[in-house]
Amino acid sequence: MDKFLKNTGLFIAVTASLLFLIVFVPNYIVDKKSRFSIQHNNKIVLFGHSHPECAFNDSLIPNFKNLSHSAEPYFYTYQKVKKIISQNPQIETVLIEFSNNQINEKMNDWTWGYKYMSSMFPQYSSFMDKSDIDLLIKNNPKDFMNCMSISTRKNLVRLLTWNYNFSDAIGGYLRVESHQSNAGSGVLTNETAVNNANLSTVNIDYLEKIIAYCHACHKKVYLVRSPQHKNYEYLKNEKDFMRIKKERFADIDFLDFNNFPLNDDDFLDYGHLNYKGAAKFSKWFNKMLNSGLLVNKNKQALIDHNISRAASM
Repeated sequence: MDKFLKNTGLFIAVTASLLFLIVFVPNYIVDKKSRFSIQHNNKIVLFGHSHPECAFNDSLIPNFKNLSHSAEPYFYTYQKVKKIISQNPQIETVLIEFSNNQINEKMNDWTWGYKYMSSMFPQYSSFMDKSDIDLLIKNNPKDFMNCMSISTRKNLVRLLTWNYNFSDAIGGYLRVESHQSNAGSGVLTNETAVNNANLSTVNIDYLEKIIAYCHACHKKVYLVRSPQHKNYEYLKNEKDFMRIKKERFADIDFLDFNNFPLNDDDFLDYGHLNYKGAAKFSKWFNKMLNSGLLVNKNKQALIDHNISRAASM
């Protein structure tokens, strides 16, 4: 019996040691050696999902870097923000996309559903706190273990290849060549059928964490909303959207470009601009920056005035 207990204890100890070596040591090394560098002239950065990814052509906006990524909820944006802000002291201003679908409950699936977690978690697992890990385990323990396996393999490859550069995989402007026209007859489409009644508390909570981290690093923070088509399905939750903005983010300036005038053929679909729409909007946005938008006391009034002028031209 004593021999059995000794062997069992030895097995558990060896297994735990191997687990530590295979999982936690690579995680630690990747965290310490990771590089999230952007150009030294990038003083303004933008984070968000596919809406700003397709809307802000940063080649047309000097000193500005679009770091948005498709299907990225705030949970993963938070991990990215921590590394980028800490490694790029030249950053002065942080813009964060805040649009209607980001309060919707589908953001929960983007956070811990297998399709999205299997892609995002291996990218950012090394930078997560215990509370972040606990959240994923609590909501999807089965798929979390599969994603942990994927993450471990990727981290081991990084160690073996000495590749700790994340700079090419953290997002950027996405040029969409195609367009769909005749939105009035329904050719333009929404992303999915949605239930606007249910909200994602987790996504909203992590937006607060992003803002708090940026403030702790003494960065100026603004929420922005990219242009969306007037028929965009998620605009049905506008009342809840504005309520959450007022209740949770009242002290953060909200730069709302939702109504920027664009033609139907400037959109890929109701939620995303194509390259034509992005060029129009980005050039106009750059003019707004150059005119002193971010230092203006009445930012939204200035935006609305210039949107009205653009619409009348």
